[in-house]
Amino acid sequence: MRNYIFLGVAVLFVVIGLGYVNSIRNSGIEYETRLSAQYLDNQNNLSAYIAGFYEQLGVADRKSDKLDQILADAVKGRYEDAGGFGKGGGFFNAIAEAYPDLAGLDVYDRIVDYVSAGRESYKATQSKLLDMLRGYDVWRQQGIFRSMVVSLLGVPSDRLIARVGNSTWQGDDALEKMYQIVLVTDARAAYETSTMKPLSVDKN
Repeated sequence: MRNYIFLGVAVLFVVIGLGYVNSIRNSGIEYETRLSAQYLDNQNNLSAYIAGFYEQLGVADRKSDKLDQILADAVKGRYEDAGGFGKGGGFFNAIAEAYPDLAGLDVYDRIVDYVSAGRESYKATQSKLLDMLRGYDVWRQQGIFRSMVVSLLGVPSDRLIARVGNSTWQGDDALEKMYQIVLVTDARAAYETSTMKPLSVDKN
C-alpha cells in the first residue's frame, strides 16, 4: 500500500513538473513569436514612411536607393551636423542633389512636417520593441527554477528570428540583432542606421 502511495506522489510530481515545463515553453513561444513579428513591423513602419515621402515630393515613379538612404538618415536625425533641416541644410541639399529638378519647389514646410511625424512614429515602434525585449529578458532570468528550465529548453530558441531583407538571424544572434536596432550607425537597406538625436528644424 505504501509503495502505491509513493508511486502516486511521484507520478503527481512528474505531472506537475511537466505541466510547469510546458507552461514555460508556451510562454517562450509567445514571447519569441511576438518579438519576431514586431521586428518586421518596425521595418514596415520605416518602409511606409519612405514610400509616403516619394508621394510628398511627387516623384513616386522615380524611386531610388539613394533617396531611400537620405530619408532613412533623416528620420534618424543624421543631418543635424550638416545644417539640419533648414533651407540650405544638409537634408535638403541631399534631396536637391538626388533630384535637381525639385530644388526650386516650395515643399519645405510639408517635408519638414512629414519627416518630424515619421521620426516620432519610427521612434515609437523602436521603443515598443525595446520594451518587449526587456520583458523577454526579465521573464528568462527571473526565478531560479524558471531560469533553469529556460536554459534547459534552449531559450532563446530558433523561433526567435530577426529578418532584414534576405538575411536571417536566429536564437541568441537574433536577440543581439534586435537590440542593435538602436545602437548601430551604418545602414543596410536603409534600416540598420539608428542615431536617435532630437529633431532640429531651423527655418532661418
